[in-house]
Amino acid sequence: MVAAIIQARMGSTRFPGKSIRLLNGLSILEHIIIRLKQVPEIDQIQLATTNAKTEAPLIEIAKKHKVAVFQGSEEDVLKRFIQAGKAIKAEHIVRICGDNPLTDIPLLRSLITAHLESHADYTISADPIPLGTGCEVVYLKTLKKIEDQAREIKYREHVTTWFHDHNDKFTITRIKAPSYLRNRNFRLTVDTLQDFALMEAIFSELNPHSIIDLKDVITFLETHPEAVSLNSEIVQKNWRTKIQ
Repeated sequence: MVAAIIQARMGSTRFPGKSIRLLNGLSILEHIIIRLKQVPEIDQIQLATTNAKTEAPLIEIAKKHKVAVFQGSEEDVLKRFIQAGKAIKAEHIVRICGDNPLTDIPLLRSLITAHLESHADYTISADPIPLGTGCEVVYLKTLKKIEDQAREIKYREHVTTWFHDHNDKFTITRIKAPSYLRNRNFRLTVDTLQDFALMEAIFSELNPHSIIDLKDVITFLETHPEAVSLNSEIVQKNWRTKIQ
């Protein structure tokens, strides 16, 4: 069974409550859920959040859209992620960040298909793509095996970093990203107020009442440098070493 697990929480050092911020009347979390429901390869969608009482708004949104909810450790994200997958008896998990309202649907479908066909432990895009448009697919059984080994804080906070730092020990499948995403250096995640300003510009310009096509987003950004400049100075934290 393939499950999409959305990692989200209300707390954030740079932009608290970002997943419930509205883009044309819908929260970022709702935009994510709606996009995931367009993917026939996904059997179930689940929200994995923390045990904090402040997560109530996220849980309310998930239940409204008939999405399963799991609450676990706030600090140990790896443990929460594994427990969430076990709770719904998932075999393969698509890891979705709760601040990425523009995950590319064709890429997501290709990643799942390639992951299942190659019997991989971990599947990702082989190409640099805009931050926030991709995702990862992981075999839950493999993730369970590394839980006891991954003791450092960076591995507990960032679920799949272990694969990047120990890539010679796993079957990792990498697929080519769609040409419209490949080597596009745009920032399409929402981790700061500047990121949110760019998303507002995108959703305002493009039809917010339908599923936004990433081809249209890329075209918009390539022709509107003033929009790109809204978050171009944000530095992304990166715990990972590059997979060779």
